[in-house]
Amino acid sequence: MNLLAGVDEAGLGPILGPLVVGGVAMSGPEGTDPWRLLRRHVARKKTEKGKVRVADSKKVNQGPHGLRHLEETALVFWTAQHGELPSTLGSWLRALGSDLEHLARCPWYADLELRLPLVADADWIRLQAEMVARALRQGDVRIVDIAVRAVDVEEWNALIADTDNKSRAHFHAYAEVLGRLLQHVPDGSSGHLVADRCGGRMHYANDLRKLCPRATIEVVCEEPAVSSYHVRRANGTTTVTFAERGEDRAFPTALASCFAKYLRELMVECLNRWFCARVPGLQPTAGYYVDGHRFLKDLEPHLATLVLPRERLVRVR
Repeated sequence: MNLLAGVDEAGLGPILGPLVVGGVAMSGPEGTDPWRLLRRHVARKKTEKGKVRVADSKKVNQGPHGLRHLEETALVFWTAQHGELPSTLGSWLRALGSDLEHLARCPWYADLELRLPLVADADWIRLQAEMVARALRQGDVRIVDIAVRAVDVEEWNALIADTDNKSRAHFHAYAEVLGRLLQHVPDGSSGHLVADRCGGRMHYANDLRKLCPRATIEVVCEEPAVSSYHVRRANGTTTVTFAERGEDRAFPTALASCFAKYLRELMVECLNRWFCARVPGLQPTAGYYVDGHRFLKDLEPHLATLVLPRERLVRVR
């Protein structure tokens, strides 16, 4: 059985809300293509109605029903692996291993009882999850791990202070999920992990050596669009590829993109609900540069009353 894994992030560009890194690991026979295996239930394009969509999360989240489609994707695969839906955002974060006490330092994350699913139909999700799980079993494919790591604004600002470099801060969060997935390579087998490229970086060998100190790292190629490495360990060899549009290259990377984007959307929803409940007429934000600054400008007259530490709300970079 070989490992096929993927890592992607959501929220690197905004000034508000968390950066979220998602990772998915699957095991199965060599040459298995999950998109093909699951083609009766899963689609890459929005034209295939009635199916769960696994693609770049920016595409899945498009249009008036984007959040519903994104939620369906994340919760169908979570339920296919775990057998049940998470009931609230807090219970899901707890299952993901998040530090809820740390998050609660931000008042907008103090109450994480956001009911799930937020907009999708729970019965439809359960039915689709059962069909996806059955198709995976028939193909002898297993979802080994789903890792989703939220880096809140306070932690992100601390990483920037430590590294003085946005790319290194970004990779610090990436490395945690990468390292976790690489642990799942079965003894005596091979694997392939496809990660979306971290910004414009082209060289990752030294980072992989730090991440896997007992492994031999062999550079396969380092080019503008793709950088690839063999990570050779006693129990097997894994090819790790950092590529532009990684979510188009590998199913787990696309699924990881959807998990990362979904958790970010939920956490931004908490932020918006908290502030809009306290500032009459305040319009919600997605946290990106222009609208994020609009949101902060609208908040300015109320910040003194709300007594909010800026380093927990606004990113320094």
